[in-house]
Amino acid sequence: MKKRWISIMLAVVMTGVLLIGCGANAGKSGGKDENSITVLVESGSPAETLAKETASEFEEETGCKVIIDAVAYTGMYDKLSTEIKAKQAAHDVACMDVVWLAAFAGAIEPLNDADTSDFLPTLEASGTIDGNLLGYPMWVNTKVLIYRKDLIPEEKVPKTWEEYQKLAEELKTDEMYGTTVFGSGSDAVCSFLDFACQAGADGLIFDEDGNVNITNQAYVDALNFMIETADADYTPSDSLATASTESQELFTNGKTAMQLNWSHQYPAAVEALGADKVGCAPMIAGSAGVGATTGPWYESVMKNSENKEMAKKYVEFMYEHNADYMDLTLKIAGRTSVYENAGKIEGNEHTTAVLETLEASQSQARPMVTTWSQIEEVLVGVVESSLGGDDVEEALESAKKQIEMIGK
Repeated sequence: MKKRWISIMLAVVMTGVLLIGCGANAGKSGGKDENSITVLVESGSPAETLAKETASEFEEETGCKVIIDAVAYTGMYDKLSTEIKAKQAAHDVACMDVVWLAAFAGAIEPLNDADTSDFLPTLEASGTIDGNLLGYPMWVNTKVLIYRKDLIPEEKVPKTWEEYQKLAEELKTDEMYGTTVFGSGSDAVCSFLDFACQAGADGLIFDEDGNVNITNQAYVDALNFMIETADADYTPSDSLATASTESQELFTNGKTAMQLNWSHQYPAAVEALGADKVGCAPMIAGSAGVGATTGPWYESVMKNSENKEMAKKYVEFMYEHNADYMDLTLKIAGRTSVYENAGKIEGNEHTTAVLETLEASQSQARPMVTTWSQIEEVLVGVVESSLGGDDVEEALESAKKQIEMIGK
């Protein structure tokens, strides 16, 4: 009887211990440490590198541990989408491609008290939806002119479409093309929109009233410029298979004299060919002037975060460290002061070219719509079919109908 009584008491005590143990994690998502935040970054990117380099400093300053979740670009959108639909708080902070902001806007905590005075031009507008700023800029990329300065004297660096095509013709030899045309994938779409900006597009794809404007003359002129350049003997014949990477390989292998490529390709080209052979300049101008579409990333606080105040401190902390991106592989950042200072250092001339390009009135972001991935597929088809010989105006009219059906 005594043994049975002891057994009963032990069972009661153990049950109490288990209940206390369960209660210790009550109210926490999966037992998540209250003194930690989880940050979603693209694996292999400068975002992952800088997050790892600064994590211990943030913990020393705040007592909060930074848990880094590095995911390939192709999986980031799906991961965020899944947890948002489930109303989970798997991530407190997420790095966002600008084209995702519209889709996730309702799940992102607005940062309307942020000081935006040092944002690079266009970055406040492209990060704001319905009056709400949805993150601090990490970096921005835009295309600039990258050229062989050992072949092109400064006074001959082209500034307009006409000068660009004329010089490309002059520079062509049996061993070297004058330039390239991006006819493949999303790079082709961005090039098309770059030229549309330069030809006078007012609002990309949609006008200020939300109407699809892709049949306007600016888009016709942009496609015709791409076709003329691609059909010329001073560009490779496989434009439909050419994008940023392929163009850069041709340039660094001495097969092209100039290219309109993303700014991060400039320091890579300098490293490959030497500073004495590579120069850069702002984007070229069409009939409406210089212009380009932008490719920024933002660091955002998720609304479902259980540690929202610390998450806000973290994105502010990373914005203060924005200059550190200039020491990493791509050498791009998101603050005007960072670009101004970097441009004074040899090898960072692309930052000055980017600043001048972004300051141009025709530079603008892609549309902030939830259906961008579907719209981009339509635009890829427009560029590819037009370069393949289809009638430009018919291709644009067909695209307009498709985009109207897709909606925003």
